[in-house]
Amino acid sequence: MPWIPVKSADKLVYGQVTKLEKGKKLRVESFKGDRWLEITKIDENTFEINEHGFNNNVYKTNLKELKKLLKELIEEEFPRSHQLRVSITS
Repeated sequence: MPWIPVKSADKLVYGQVTKLEKGKKLRVESFKGDRWLEITKIDENTFEINEHGFNNNVYKTNLKELKKLLKELIEEEFPRSHQLRVSITS
């Protein structure tokens, strides 16, 4: 799933993150690659999000709060983007 539309990015990323194996990372980045979010699955209910771009922060969240946080971060980091690149790493 290399490119996804930004309008449905929060739902698609949430679906992919919940299916990740423990310790794997999902990276969402802009076209130029200068801004990105990297979501790491720590265990079944805990995730770590590294934000790099307009803001550089690290968030730890649970599955319940993940969807809302993803939506906020995608809107904040990619305000003018139409497509986002998604990749899974270890």
